Amino acid sequence: MKKLILLVLLFFIQKNYSQNVFFAQKNIYLAEYYHKINNDKKALDCYLKAIKMSPNSVNSYDYLNAAAIAFQLKKNKKAKEILVKSITYQLAPYNFIDSYEKLSDYKKLNEFKVVLKDYNIYEKEYFQNLKNPAAYLSIMNLITKDQLIRQNEKVFDELTHEIDEENINELMILTQKYGFEPRSWLILWHQRGVYSDESNIYWQFFKSYLRNEIKSGNLEKDFFVDFEEFSNKIKDINNGSIYTLHGLGNLGSGQNFQDIKNLDTRRKEVGLPPLYYEYFINNDSLPEEYEYDSKNLLKDLENL
Repeated sequence: MKKLILLVLLFFIQKNYSQNVFFAQKNIYLAEYYHKINNDKKALDCYLKAIKMSPNSVNSYDYLNAAAIAFQLKKNKKAKEILVKSITYQLAPYNFIDSYEKLSDYKKLNEFKVVLKDYNIYEKEYFQNLKNPAAYLSIMNLITKDQLIRQNEKVFDELTHEIDEENINELMILTQKYGFEPRSWLILWHQRGVYSDESNIYWQFFKSYLRNEIKSGNLEKDFFVDFEEFSNKIKDINNGSIYTLHGLGNLGSGQNFQDIKNLDTRRKEVGLPPLYYEYFINNDSLPEEYEYDSKNLLKDLENL
C-alpha cells in the first residue's frame, strides 16, 4: 500500500517548477473553494490564472479538474486547450486523461477525442520543451534504480542502503549542475530517516539549496512539510502532528495536533490554508478543540 502511495505521489509531483509557483498554488486553493460553492466561473478563472502564472507547476489533476469545469461551462475550446497543456507541460498519461472520472461526461465531445487522437504529438512537444533533457533522463534513471531494488524483498534488504546512498550522492551532483528536478523528490524521501541529522552532508546541501528555491518563488513553501512531520513522529510516535493529519509524513500515525491554538499560524508560514479548508473541501469533521470563524475562509485564502 505504501509503495502504491509513493508511486501515485511521484506522478502527482511530475512537474518542473518555475517562478510564481506559490501564487499559482494560492489560485488553485481559490479555484477549489469557488468550485465547492458552485461558482464554477470564478473557479475556472482561478485555475486559468494559476496556469498562466506557472504552467509547469500546476499538477495534472488540477489541469484535468479545470478542463472538466470548462466543459461544464460549455467552453469546449478552452477545455481542449487545458487538456493539451496537461500533456505539453505535465505529461499527463493518456490512460489517466481517458479514465478521469470528472471528464467522463465529455468523452464523446470532439474536443476531447481530438486531444487523445493527437496525444503522441503533444507528448513529443513535452520532451522537446524540456529545459534540461540530460537532467530529466538522469533523474529518471535514478528513480528506475530506486524502484527496481524495492520490487524484491531480498534484494531490498541487501542493497537498499548502498543504492540509496549512491542515488542521493548522484542527485546532489545533478542538482548542483542542472538545478533541482522535482521528480527526484522520491530519492530525497528515502533519506527522510536522517532529515534531522545536522551533520548529514546531503541534507546540509539540500536544505540550504531548496530553502533558497522557496525564497525565490521557484518551489512551494510546503515542500518540507512531510519530512518535518516524519521526523517529528520518529522522535515520538505520540507527538501531535505539526501541520496536517493527512500527509505522507505521518501516514497511519496522525491522530491529533500539537499546539492546535497556533496551528493555522504554522500552516500559513509554510503556505498552507487554514485547517478549516481541508474539512470544507472534503466534508470532514474538525477537531473539537479547533476554533475558526468560517466567514474568514475566503479572505484567508486570498491573503495566504
